[in-house]
Amino acid sequence: MGLEGFGTSASAVWPQAGSTSCGDVATPPRFSVVIPAYNAEAVLAQCLESVLSQGERSVEAIVVDDGSTDSTAQLARRLAQDDARITVISQRNGGVSAARNAGLDAATGTVVLFVDADDALESGALESIWARFVYGGLDCLVFGMRIEPEDAMPLTLSHRLAPGDAIIEDDARRLIFAEHTHPYAFRVAFSRDFLVQNSLRFDRGLTLGEDEAFLMTAYRLAHRAILSSERLYVYRMSADSASHRDNASDEVLPAKLQKHLALVQSVLWEWQTRQLDASCDQDLLDWLLDLLMLDVSRLEPEAQARFYASLWPVLTSYFGPDGGQAVAHATARRCLRVIRGAAAGRNGAGPVVPKPLLVAFYLHSRGAGAVVERAIAALQGRGAY
Repeated sequence: MGLEGFGTSASAVWPQAGSTSCGDVATPPRFSVVIPAYNAEAVLAQCLESVLSQGERSVEAIVVDDGSTDSTAQLARRLAQDDARITVISQRNGGVSAARNAGLDAATGTVVLFVDADDALESGALESIWARFVYGGLDCLVFGMRIEPEDAMPLTLSHRLAPGDAIIEDDARRLIFAEHTHPYAFRVAFSRDFLVQNSLRFDRGLTLGEDEAFLMTAYRLAHRAILSSERLYVYRMSADSASHRDNASDEVLPAKLQKHLALVQSVLWEWQTRQLDASCDQDLLDWLLDLLMLDVSRLEPEAQARFYASLWPVLTSYFGPDGGQAVAHATARRCLRVIRGAAAGRNGAGPVVPKPLLVAFYLHSRGAGAVVERAIAALQGRGAY
């Protein structure tokens, strides 16, 4: 989405403090930090301080006020009057994806990263990121984060806060499926050229999983990525973010599943439209079945059959008439067979995917340790992201 029709404050006009110029040509900043902000008046100043106080002058902080009803926009403009590195964009409320897209459209830096208004960057984060990008040829850098307060951390997230150190070249399968690189876009710094050349934007139609959809395509297109175990991002668990722990309650489960189905559709549409090869299709099937089947199993059998009837045409539109059975591993193939039967109205009175088969699939996709960990987290009420 572009900026047409949306108001931009006078403070959005460049140049950035500390830039050099020759005639009318200004040196672009090293960093564009996109900060979507909705009703963030209580936290925005602290977030901006974390971005702008690192000793890195070559940065633009792009605050996108997404139709806030408090004084977020006024605060951002006051701060921008004192620091020309701050750009302020005001737009009608469109959600975090629309806000990030507006920030991407305005970005001029060599490296682009995202910071949520209630979070922060660690001191020295930009210096560390630039040290990787300065050598050139890098599409993205994935780094780690820490959570505040630490005791609010979901159990299943505790050892997934950072990837291992690695350089990945032309190995989308490893980058997407085999490392701790998901699901947060704010843990990734991107080459702006890479984003522009591939027309990468967030899907405004998604209200859950928009980061996941963006990263699934971005990682698929990346030729060179660096993974860093450094924890450069501070994720602050608020009452709102903590509510994610309850997003699988029986009351919200049907709505959550429809949002996850929309996520699957978005990813498959992007991969199909971009005519990406089939080298990751088996892993893609595992990912979407892992995303959906456990929650679907908690529905009544009739509701399970209805959900799978809506999923099946999504699968066939991408994988062909067999829904992906030809490329699936043995356990996933058995799951697809019963899903196909349910979609065709051939399901019995019980669950669509029998419990032994469901357990076998998750043991294959996640491993025994992760399955046990999730069960413990559920018993302790500590949540699972």
